[in-house]
Amino acid sequence: METDDKIFRKLQLHLDKLPIGFPATESGVEIRLLQYLFSTLEAKIALCLTLANSSIAKINKRLRSKFSLKLSDDELSQILHKMFMDGNIRRSAKAPYRYSNAMLAIGMFENQLGHLSKELIEMMHKYFDEGFNDEFFRSSLPQLRTSPHINAIVPEYRIATYDNMREIVKNTTKSIQVANCVCKEVGALLGKPCKQTKDIEICLMFDATSYLARNQARNISKEKCLSIIDRAEKEGLVLQPGNSLQPFCICLCCGCCCGVLTSAKKYPKPAELVASNYYAKINAELCNGCEICIKRCQMEAISIEDKKAIVDLDRCIGCGLCVTTCKTKAASLIEKEQKTVPPRNAVKLYLSILQEKVGKRKMMWNMLSLLLGKQL
Repeated sequence: METDDKIFRKLQLHLDKLPIGFPATESGVEIRLLQYLFSTLEAKIALCLTLANSSIAKINKRLRSKFSLKLSDDELSQILHKMFMDGNIRRSAKAPYRYSNAMLAIGMFENQLGHLSKELIEMMHKYFDEGFNDEFFRSSLPQLRTSPHINAIVPEYRIATYDNMREIVKNTTKSIQVANCVCKEVGALLGKPCKQTKDIEICLMFDATSYLARNQARNISKEKCLSIIDRAEKEGLVLQPGNSLQPFCICLCCGCCCGVLTSAKKYPKPAELVASNYYAKINAELCNGCEICIKRCQMEAISIEDKKAIVDLDRCIGCGLCVTTCKTKAASLIEKEQKTVPPRNAVKLYLSILQEKVGKRKMMWNMLSLLLGKQL
């Protein structure tokens, strides 16, 4: 009979096959993290899930085959519901519900809204530093992109719709939700509140049925959503939508507590880790060295030399925050020659990340196995 440690190691290896994996570390913090999130029975059930949604009957069949566990469909349904409500697995939007594995981020971590603990946060931070950050930023196709604040774009540029969050919101046919930012909840719990804004209810999402089901979000109007985006620009928050033509979220990020930006800043060239079509430039003749742009920049990409601001392009992610408050108009956003066009939707995004991870041939085999109802 397998020990609990072996079950959780199997789960780590299983989750490591997802587009954003779950790598092992020397300290073993990833196992302690899984043991915090899952009971042993829940870990066995998670081992019977895949990237694709599966019915309760199919999950139960795998559970019997893998572990000789005999649960009724009703019993399994109750456990799966709890695992979903705990934020540790995904489920379909409508009943009859089908379930699948969730990635750690974006996924399980964000789903801990409302029931974070210092113990969990400490494990998360340790795991991010020891292994998960490298996995998160491994792909050349990031989960989030940086879109400029519209007030920073000069009229000559015809900004693409996927980079214009105001147009995305105005034209969407999806419902819109707002939720607390998990990163800002973390900061508040650790006694380190966000330096940019006092409001933590700023995470914008589209058709976020899972968050609504867990009472972690509320529906808002397009007008309210646009007002939150406008406030984000005034308060110095970076627009980070999901990296697809139809973004599933718009994160409003800061350089003091946002997990993505604070982690990226630890790398020598964070600009390489972010998808963006713009970069900031300073006109030295117009710059008076007031340093407002330094305070606005969330990536520590601007410094002063000889009383003039200069931009470190290895750190600039093209958000435009330095531009919108530059009184002398010395700062401007420049459009990159080579643009990055995001994938069509979230499904295409994560399939592309997975293909880059495992290779095209293995990817095709994996997809065929899923279509045939087999577990990867």
